[in-house]
Amino acid sequence: MVLVLLIGCSSSKPYQLTDVSPKYKEYQGSDLDPHKTKNVIIPVTNNRKYDDFIQEAHKAIALLEFGENVALRADSKKTVGEPVTKEMQAAAYLEEDLPQIVSKLPGLLQTNQDLIDSTPNDFDGPAIGRVSYELGNILDSLKEFNSKAIGIQNAIRHLRSDSRNYNQGKEVTEAETKPVVADPVIAPVEEPKKKPEKIIFKKEDTSSKISIKRLNRKTKVTGKAKANEQINELVKKEEEKVLSDEEKKDREYTEQIRNGLVQVFQWEYYRKPQKLEKILSTHPIPRVRSAAALALGRLKAGRVSLQNAIDKDGYQVRPAAYKALSDLGDKRSLSYFIAGTKAEDPEVIAVSYEGLGKTRDPAGREMILTTGLASEYVVIVSGALRGLAYHKLDADVEVFDKFLKSNDNEIKEAALEALAIHGSRESLRILERVVVEEPSLALMAVDEISKNPTLSATFALIRLNESQTDEKLNKRIGESLLRRKAFGKYAIILVQDDYLRAEPNERSRPVSYIKNKEIGLILSETKKEFAVRIGEDILTDKYIQVKMESTLPGAQGAFVTGWVFYPKLDIIEVKQLGSDGNSGKYSNLKKGKHNNLFNPIEEIKVPRKE
Repeated sequence: MVLVLLIGCSSSKPYQLTDVSPKYKEYQGSDLDPHKTKNVIIPVTNNRKYDDFIQEAHKAIALLEFGENVALRADSKKTVGEPVTKEMQAAAYLEEDLPQIVSKLPGLLQTNQDLIDSTPNDFDGPAIGRVSYELGNILDSLKEFNSKAIGIQNAIRHLRSDSRNYNQGKEVTEAETKPVVADPVIAPVEEPKKKPEKIIFKKEDTSSKISIKRLNRKTKVTGKAKANEQINELVKKEEEKVLSDEEKKDREYTEQIRNGLVQVFQWEYYRKPQKLEKILSTHPIPRVRSAAALALGRLKAGRVSLQNAIDKDGYQVRPAAYKALSDLGDKRSLSYFIAGTKAEDPEVIAVSYEGLGKTRDPAGREMILTTGLASEYVVIVSGALRGLAYHKLDADVEVFDKFLKSNDNEIKEAALEALAIHGSRESLRILERVVVEEPSLALMAVDEISKNPTLSATFALIRLNESQTDEKLNKRIGESLLRRKAFGKYAIILVQDDYLRAEPNERSRPVSYIKNKEIGLILSETKKEFAVRIGEDILTDKYIQVKMESTLPGAQGAFVTGWVFYPKLDIIEVKQLGSDGNSGKYSNLKKGKHNNLFNPIEEIKVPRKE
């Protein structure tokens, strides 16, 4: 009750760039400030554990957003030849602060998840929703920057180390009156322990000054490299004299392709679909336009531009545009998918059937069943199977099971992928059967089960781990359990034809059937012990509350919660990473047996123990 009153009296405060550090004051409100166009309000929960984390997380997010803005703005200015003095100043500060933030990100993610799990225990009433909402937003931002943090840090480091950023004919920060005695030396990036040297410039006669430029290689240029640079330029000129006009054109074309692909990768990394759409519509080389189309598909953006490419572009770009459009699976592209199923290219037909399935249009499903699955091309049948799975109809499970009996391995694999996309409990049961009956497809079936994020898939993995003795399979299942963070205790039913009870009492209302080898997630246990007759014996023990898949016909939900007497269960525990050495652990609490699980983060090979 105290917590409810505290959160009821909670307040909020705006978060600014200067809250990260006072040294960023001059950038607050500028174009580099990530908070210029948005208001960030931090709730105050009056619970120190939560408030400290929220403050620290917002600091990390703000600093990474600021670093990303600095890197992008500097890159944009250099493209048009503008000086990057202001960005260089900001990069000097960021180079000191970013390494600590990047190293803390995994810990912040773990703490965030722990706090989300403990919110119901620490708050009550509407406060749970407010705190959970804030922690959820923070978690999304941390996950986004966790994948980009290293790239942002490297971009800032390159900005500081690139000699071209200093030769703008203007003073860099902290300019002094002392003349430059020797050429500046830029510290190599490969030595992280040494801070980059501050480079001091003075305005001087540019006619007598030799600028230092980056060579076309990864090593950084120092002041002693001027002679080598001049030699390389002379060699390049001599080579150009020897080359024929045709060879020069080939070299220019290759360079144009390389630069175009680099731009595609760059804008995909920074998630700038507008830039990719421009490349798709204007770049002169088809190969680069194809790469831009595929990048748009991965970003799930640019539907109109992709459709224009299909309408107006040539042979090389259209298949890539169709593949990207299929990745989007937008209903507004239905007419393009229908047209694509009548194309000449089997690859285009295959992705069109898959995109047709993603629209979930009834007419599209009919086309998949009548023409897509009847095709003589394996690649088209595979695409049609995946497309059919997106409709997620129970009647289609039999179709996938039928194609699992095919003699073609590619079609079998496509049927496994379709079952994973379908994601129903019946699909998971078929995938479990494949693991047991077809050793050649067992590992792939385990991977497809792992793609399903539901609790039913976790139960399927634990059932397989209990029934399989193959070490490779058990290792792969262990990897999956750890990656999906399936930590906790699980119950394995040891009796046949019993019931899950609404209350911890053998005479209470049954809520579902239970049978041998079924799996349930343990939620709690009774504080009291009860005496229960099992056969001719009277046993005294506790009741365990479990969450299981519902087996009653007409049940409203896929899962049901109830009580089972402890002697009727075997209990398995999956421990969290770091809680016991450097790996997760899968333990049988009754029998005392366990095996260490593979650590997917550090990829440490841990021997199996019995």
